[in-house]
Amino acid sequence: MKKLAEFAYFLVSQRPYAVITVIFAAFILSFGAFAHVETADDIESGITDPAVLQTFARFRTEFGHEQQILIAFPVAGIDRAALLDLWSLVHRLRALPQIRGIMSLLDVLKPFNRREDFEAYLLDFRIENLNELLQKNSMFDNFLVSSDRRALQVVVMPDMDYPDCQKQLYKELNRLLPDYFGQREYHVFGYMYFKERFFEFIERNNLVFISLGFILCTMLAWFFFPDIVVLVLILCSVGIPAVLTFAIYFANGNKINLFTSPIIPFALIISLSEIIYLVSFFIRTHKHGNRPYELLHRENFFRLLRPCLINSMTTLIGFLSLSYSPSPNIRLFSLYTSLACFLSYFVTFGLIFSALKLYQPKFSRSVQKERRYGEGIRRFLRNAIFRHTGKVLAASVIIGLLALPFVFSAQTRNSLEDSFAANDKILTSWQFIKTHFSGPYQLLLMISHPDLLSRAFLEKIDLLHDELLAKPEINRVFSLVSLLKAFTESFSSGPEIPESEQLIFSILEFFDARGIAEMVISPNADILLLRVGINQSDDFVIYDIGQRVLAEARSLLPASTSVEITGEVYSQAVLQRNILDNISSSFAAAILMISLVFLVVFRSLSLSFIALLINFYPIFFAYALAFLAGIPLNPSTAIAGCVMSGLIVDDTLHTITFYHDSHQHTTQRRLLFTMQQMTWPVIYSSILLGLGNAIFIFSDFKPFAYFGAIGALIVVIGVLGDLIVLPGCILAYDRIAKQRKS
Repeated sequence: MKKLAEFAYFLVSQRPYAVITVIFAAFILSFGAFAHVETADDIESGITDPAVLQTFARFRTEFGHEQQILIAFPVAGIDRAALLDLWSLVHRLRALPQIRGIMSLLDVLKPFNRREDFEAYLLDFRIENLNELLQKNSMFDNFLVSSDRRALQVVVMPDMDYPDCQKQLYKELNRLLPDYFGQREYHVFGYMYFKERFFEFIERNNLVFISLGFILCTMLAWFFFPDIVVLVLILCSVGIPAVLTFAIYFANGNKINLFTSPIIPFALIISLSEIIYLVSFFIRTHKHGNRPYELLHRENFFRLLRPCLINSMTTLIGFLSLSYSPSPNIRLFSLYTSLACFLSYFVTFGLIFSALKLYQPKFSRSVQKERRYGEGIRRFLRNAIFRHTGKVLAASVIIGLLALPFVFSAQTRNSLEDSFAANDKILTSWQFIKTHFSGPYQLLLMISHPDLLSRAFLEKIDLLHDELLAKPEINRVFSLVSLLKAFTESFSSGPEIPESEQLIFSILEFFDARGIAEMVISPNADILLLRVGINQSDDFVIYDIGQRVLAEARSLLPASTSVEITGEVYSQAVLQRNILDNISSSFAAAILMISLVFLVVFRSLSLSFIALLINFYPIFFAYALAFLAGIPLNPSTAIAGCVMSGLIVDDTLHTITFYHDSHQHTTQRRLLFTMQQMTWPVIYSSILLGLGNAIFIFSDFKPFAYFGAIGALIVVIGVLGDLIVLPGCILAYDRIAKQRKS
């Protein structure tokens, strides 16, 4: 290891131009990988549960895709003006090549291609007949028209064979609908539309975070080290690892998605944190005022090499702990943020020490004045640690115990409200459609039985309808039974299920000719599809509803019935639940692996335990504050703990390494020496890491904002632990050990 370190120093000290040339050559060549940057638009790529995937694939085979986009708008009533308005909207929608079909209230009227013909057709008696039909037949209630006749809904079925259909249709609708409705109220929703809206946030947040990250890097670098050459050096050291990371990312055919988009700001923050820490040791103070710059350069290299390498390992552990997630997107985040950490370490060390071998910064040429309030901060820390050790530790324990109930009272929730602002159009559309129509989300039950179309079995399905509709979170159940009862209600004495299977087939043919039968029965008539509309958007609630619906169906239907639940909404709920479970185990694995690193590095059980306590106390306390503030526990917030477990450990390791390697004779002197050397580097890097997380708070996308808030809290609590509680624990342990010996 010593020979390897000597060789590394030989490269940066004797061949600095070669090191700098290699780094910048790789940087320039990497831009070729940015020729085709794409944003992923497939949330389902994260679903890995074999049973869920098998059922979903079977559904796709039998029924095709389930994609629908709902367009709803209020009307004064079902009158001539509303129907003409509906015809104009549908006519414009049909012109879009990304749309395969459209369902609306116009389907019960005679079709016309010219508005003039439709106007002539809309005589008063036909409008009256339509209103009577809607009043008599409930098939369209809460589906194409609201029950109070004050809102209409258009169901758009996209052509998924159209190239890049999801993104292109989203763009076309966002162009067409505002132009058509103008200042009038309208609402758009659908899982497909919601997904694209999701990724629109990602693209915009990428731009915001990159811009904020660059501005933050520049301002902090100049504030800490007002030297133009050092500023350029820092910005290069910050940017190069991020660019190299994403060059490799894109070269492997990956796309930007929800979880990988934060890699850019994380790469910037990891690099800048390391740079600020390294460069701060080149500030000439009274401790090494007469030391030659060459000696200072060499001492800093070997002084910082080991702790920075250890920090790199623990940061890698924090990110790699997520590599066993069931979501490929989270695995990509884990892998490439770890790569950013790895590149940051080598690029930063190579570039900083090579460049500072060639150029001596202004702040290294003469002894610098103590920063304002610097001695006051150290005096406060010394008093808190040496005079009030017991009080500091007692306060820490009491606060920790008070926080425990809040940690265990976390509310598990991942709803639309936890992603978008209250005034976002996605939420207003969700509320409008949920209030006036059914859904907007739906669960799908695939039902098979030997006598699928017998009246006895269909009556059981009808009973299942009634049982499900009694649940407050379910607002519509639609199946073959719904079609049969709607038909008999219109053309016979009342809503009933026909006794003859032949008549049932005839009714099916009637609806099949209108493109409706495919919504409720497979082409071979061997699988019924039950569409269950739900008014909940929380993934964890959706999963529970799905399980209750499945249990209800299996208990009511005959034993020979096969019932499976599927659908995009349910599959995504399963994924979110699995991800959260996996993150919890990943966090436990991160704690175990970092503990082993501490033991290997310090070879002291007591120091390792103290380091572990100091690092994970802030995480639990930050989550307690977050849960107290109403932030829910979900994959987006849980991932912060795993990530920060690898980042906040850096300052703790630097501090303990300096304490461990110092040659002072007593614990007090070793602590004083460590505080003298480490106070400002720890404060610098903590300010940076805290602000780096805080930039996420400015996101209008709540998962990012929650992540930033929790991360910033962890850093703030962590720096207090490193500067006050950590020395206090070491001092208290030393006093206890001495008392036992005496």
